[in-house]
Amino acid sequence: MKIWVVLFLLLLAVGIAFGVARDLFSRQQGTVVGIVTAVDFGNPQPKWYPATPPHYTARLPDGRLVVVAAKTPLNLPVGASIGLTELMTPWGQIWYRQRD
Repeated sequence: MKIWVVLFLLLLAVGIAFGVARDLFSRQQGTVVGIVTAVDFGNPQPKWYPATPPHYTARLPDGRLVVVAAKTPLNLPVGASIGLTELMTPWGQIWYRQRD
């Protein structure tokens, strides 16, 4: 029983470290402008589903759909233009954040 608790806590620590490392060690690749195609207000108070942060889905000029982490309140309607910062993690993953 103890080994399962230790393995669970170890896995939990690795997951938290992964998320923190992604935010701290990502470097900016550039900025792009996209068009908002969906707004997700998230689920801040979980009942049956896990808590999820709010985010946008945007279409880039090359046609790709990307999920964008929202830094400001979700006040952009679908079809609006949104400024994005393109970030790359040390392990090569590209992710997008709403520009200030």
